[in-house]
Amino acid sequence: MKEYEQIQTIYASADEAFAWLSDVDNLPKYLPPVVAASIEGPSTEGTPGQRIRATLEYPGGGGTFDAEGYLAVDEGRRRMEWGAEVERDYSGWLEVAEGADGQIQVMVHLNFGERSVEPEIKEQVPEGRDPLAEGVSATLESIRRQIEEGSGKVEPPPPDVEPRTSENPAVVVDDNPPSDTPQK
Repeated sequence: MKEYEQIQTIYASADEAFAWLSDVDNLPKYLPPVVAASIEGPSTEGTPGQRIRATLEYPGGGGTFDAEGYLAVDEGRRRMEWGAEVERDYSGWLEVAEGADGQIQVMVHLNFGERSVEPEIKEQVPEGRDPLAEGVSATLESIRRQIEEGSGKVEPPPPDVEPRTSENPAVVVDDNPPSDTPQK
């Protein structure tokens, strides 16, 4: 299983930010591939939250497709959890935490298992790029822009274009690749 996790600091009220983030109508405003989202009813038995349908756009303008999954919102913990209900091995969560001096921390965590689209997505980009990490980064920057500035979402770079890291906040540069040596 491959996991991704990133944090973004934002100047905002934690309660107000979470209320905005957990509104399904706002998902297309900050999730780069999502162009529409709606609640379809209760999720399948044994799955938390509600069943959600999203229309997603293929990278590079290659059309759209619909996907279904679940979305569970815990307002008390300011945490959203989501995932695929059937056929795909994918899940994630977003959590909003109080910070210092009027800041909050928004953390996104994604899990991609053996039956996820992660291998297919990675095959479409040049070696050395991680479009899923770039997507998480674009999501967090979009959240910051929407909440702090009221501006639009950031799009990750197209898979066939080498991104310029200084110009695109969605590009993740890992200057410290993981080593095989355990850290103490």
